[in-house]
Amino acid sequence: MISKFSHKLKKAIQKNESFVLFRKPNNKEIHLLVQDNSDSNRFLMHSFDSKIEKIISDQFPVSINQEDFDFDFEISLDLAPEFLAKTQSEYENLIQKTIQTIQTTEIRKIVMSRINMIDNQNYNIFNSFKNLVENHSDAMVYLWHNPNEETWMGATPELLISQIGKEVKTVSLAGTKSPQNEWAEKEFDEQKIVTDYILENLTSLENLKVDGPETVTAGKFQHLKSYLSGEISSDLSIDSLLQRLHPTPAVCGLPKKEAFHFIIENEGYNREFYSGYLGIELKNSKEYFVNLRSGQFFQDKIWLYVGGGITADSIPEKEWSETELKSGTVLNCLE
Repeated sequence: MISKFSHKLKKAIQKNESFVLFRKPNNKEIHLLVQDNSDSNRFLMHSFDSKIEKIISDQFPVSINQEDFDFDFEISLDLAPEFLAKTQSEYENLIQKTIQTIQTTEIRKIVMSRINMIDNQNYNIFNSFKNLVENHSDAMVYLWHNPNEETWMGATPELLISQIGKEVKTVSLAGTKSPQNEWAEKEFDEQKIVTDYILENLTSLENLKVDGPETVTAGKFQHLKSYLSGEISSDLSIDSLLQRLHPTPAVCGLPKKEAFHFIIENEGYNREFYSGYLGIELKNSKEYFVNLRSGQFFQDKIWLYVGGGITADSIPEKEWSETELKSGTVLNCLE
């Protein structure tokens, strides 16, 4: 199986074909899909603004145990486009403007993000992916390579929604702190905003249940997480639920329309696939994850996408520090 996996990956690289590697949360198998334009076994990337969706489909995907993943292949990456990342003072000024907007309007929360741009010091992307897999067992870890278009890698801790049979599951994940700190009212409020929003959009599910919130660890952070589940009826589709949920307050804000408009007008860059979602569509299951803790890879640069939920009680300096720490998810696994 290892040789079959290795051969398929090497062939995709040599033929400049699109491929995706991924490992589901709390799982040990790394899956490989190489684009063959079939209708089965699809992995999709959906942008934050829902204007772009790209799909890699493979009729015959392969997998290996993550302990057997050890490849030092090299892939061709494009040069990064010209881009000026926000400085600390520029980002803190943006956060202050966001806080003032929340304090003077009906908006309760806006998620603001930025790009932390670093030099690509000839890192091996497969070694880095392996490190990400080993260090983030609870995350959905992926490496998406679409030659001459984009290369992304990340370890997201957040399920957007999943369906196996009639059962539908999702989580409410919001609020971030370091393990040594205590939870503040701001984080509980932020988490409740997300949970309430999801509940409002899942009222059509039967036997709807909520468990939590509880404290969970993702890398060097802790988050508040609630678990929601229910059963889908025959006249309801997972696609319609996706359209209702995305983008959630965890990546956009609330009210969604007003927060989204503020982000587009003020953030100063195109998030592309960051805070969009990743989809794994197989024969008997569909799972979608929010694309967080991720980065875009270029020959000369790596763009690490980071952000945080801003409320009336946010502190700009603290928000900058939080995004710096979030950069570490991918940054600390580069090799």
